[in-house]
Amino acid sequence: MIQIRTMKQVASSRTIPSFRSCPSARPANQSHLLDQGRMMMGRAQVLAQDAHRQWRNGVWRSRP
Repeated sequence: MIQIRTMKQVASSRTIPSFRSCPSARPANQSHLLDQGRMMMGRAQVLAQDAHRQWRNGVWRSRP
């Protein structure tokens, strides 16, 4: 059995990424918009990384 000896072993809002302590503190629409914006930003980063990877592959293949 795992024993919890200190508070550092307990997951809290500081140790959990993207943690919301009170989801009902904001109106539902605003919370939803923030989540949607964050997801769109993540998707844009993935697309940018993919485009950069494809560019690097093209440069690598065109080497003499």
